[in-house]
Amino acid sequence: MTRKKSGLVLLILSMVYAAVIALLAVADSSALTAVAIAGGALLGIGWATVGYLSNQKS
Repeated sequence: MTRKKSGLVLLILSMVYAAVIALLAVADSSALTAVAIAGGALLGIGWATVGYLSNQKS
């Protein structure tokens, strides 16, 4: 997967994650905290990995 494509995939996943968090907040769900922590950690690792690997290829 190219750098541009992996960045686009992560951007879309981040937007979906934000929408899910917003829906859980509006619904006053008890799963909000768990989803926010797990999703934030996974997205953070994904962005860090893409940033690290794109820096290595340059």
